[in-house]
Amino acid sequence: MILCIESSISTFKTVRFHAGLNVLLADTRPGSKSTETRNSAGKTSLIEIIHFLLGSQADKESLFRTKALVEHTFTGTFVIGGDQLKILRGGKEHSKVFILEGGEDERLPVKAEKDSGRLFISNNAWRAFLGQVMFQIPLVAGSSAFDEAGAPSFRALFAYFARRRNNGGLMLPEQQSKQQQRGDWQVNLSYLLGLDWEIPLEFQKVRTRERSLEELKKAAQGQVLGQVIGTVAELRPQVTIAETRAQKLREQLASFEVLDSYRDLSQRAARAKTEMQGLGRQAVSLQETLQHLELALEVETPPERADLQQMYRAVGIELPTIALRRFEDVNRFYSSVVANRRTHLEQEIADARSLIVDGERKMAALDSERRELLRTLEGRGALDDFLKLQGELATLDASAAFLKERFKAAEILEGESTQLEIDRSNLKRRLQEDHKGRKATLDEAIIVIAETIGKLYGDRVGRFVVEATENGPEFHISIEGDRGGGISNMEIFCFDLTLFRLVGKRLGGPGFLLHDSHLFDGVDERQIAGALLLGQQTTGTTTQYIVTMNSDIFDRLPLPEDFDRTGVVLAARLSDETESGGLFGFRFE
Repeated sequence: MILCIESSISTFKTVRFHAGLNVLLADTRPGSKSTETRNSAGKTSLIEIIHFLLGSQADKESLFRTKALVEHTFTGTFVIGGDQLKILRGGKEHSKVFILEGGEDERLPVKAEKDSGRLFISNNAWRAFLGQVMFQIPLVAGSSAFDEAGAPSFRALFAYFARRRNNGGLMLPEQQSKQQQRGDWQVNLSYLLGLDWEIPLEFQKVRTRERSLEELKKAAQGQVLGQVIGTVAELRPQVTIAETRAQKLREQLASFEVLDSYRDLSQRAARAKTEMQGLGRQAVSLQETLQHLELALEVETPPERADLQQMYRAVGIELPTIALRRFEDVNRFYSSVVANRRTHLEQEIADARSLIVDGERKMAALDSERRELLRTLEGRGALDDFLKLQGELATLDASAAFLKERFKAAEILEGESTQLEIDRSNLKRRLQEDHKGRKATLDEAIIVIAETIGKLYGDRVGRFVVEATENGPEFHISIEGDRGGGISNMEIFCFDLTLFRLVGKRLGGPGFLLHDSHLFDGVDERQIAGALLLGQQTTGTTTQYIVTMNSDIFDRLPLPEDFDRTGVVLAARLSDETESGGLFGFRFE
């Protein structure tokens, strides 16, 4: 249940709730439009605040990250799983949910801020906790289906209990948002109604595969990929013919007769080419060695006499007690060392040049021999014929391999289409068996909806149909008669009230059902009054039915004389007649 919604905004109108029916009234001036501002009275904003406090995302377009609100926080006091929790969240630190009171539950991984010491939980962990407490979603999915994309989630389930008009949540009973995809509502409604939700999850996987296949088929029909793939029927004869041609040519090559000397000549020509390549590489290495030796020879000179004298004096200063050789002896020693080094370098240079000349001579001889061998081979015709056949075989082999790959791709495409049809058929059969096995669960939902519709429309019959189709489960609620007069909106009311009752009984649920006043647009006032009475009867003293409503409509409702109008109306009163009359106490775009 919700006990209280507050804010750090000084002008914010604190909203306190009680058990049973809660009606938040707003006074609207005649002719006012909901599109004038984002928050003229604040009825819809209250629903957004509740969603925000219960884990909704806060992207850049969020109400709570606008310039007017981003620095402020909102506080909510809730009874969750039998325990009272007071939490705080703001747009500036929207990834954190601060625990002000309560939070002793071991399922809440609470941390403390380093600077302030305030206790908080990440928004993701908060949603996981709420999903576990309200809907029995495992905290840690592990290797179960809950870990898969598209599995039931707290935010998707909770949205059925607090529909948002701005998200298109008041359009269809089965959809809590206009952006909600078929797979999402099939999975989450199946979970809420106690059906096997993994079957519609598998249907969603089939649809994903179908979309991928469809994209591939569209591409295959194009100018490029269409030529690459083709169809199985078209490609089968092409593959057969290509493989047969390649095999015949391979047999012809195997029996190809070459002159006895052809093999030796071709091998000698190949060896000559290999030796020439080796000599070429050796010549490069020798040229580099030669350049290195010549450079070393240029820089190999004896030390200057003055440098030697300076060193000699320095040694005499450092080692005065040691008898040093005469300067002339040292000078002659260094000169002899340099002379020997130059002689050695000159000899290595000569050797390198000799090797280079010898290599060039051998390469010339090998080149001449190779040219002669090739002229001999060409003159006899064997090389041309053999190489031509080898080229044709390589071309045919490549063509056959390419066709085989296209054939495999075409088989996959056509086989996947067949497999998808089989998978759909099998899933439909599983769905039918599941609905048959859960007959009591479905019957309960059907009866509750029929009773609810009967109480609202004594002269009309309502139906709730759950159908197993080849596209997954379909959920249809209908009220006989004219589709006008807000009947489609009341179908949503009946559906939501049924979910509230069934989920509360089986899973626990959030403990409240919240409806925006727009749900009753176009609805006959007798049915609105009936809806409030049904909501009051359903919630009792342990849960809540919360409705936002314009005061002029509420005052006209034909409620029973013993109905306590004052007791159900919340103390907070909203108005769009003045700048400060709304929920926030000021207006902003």
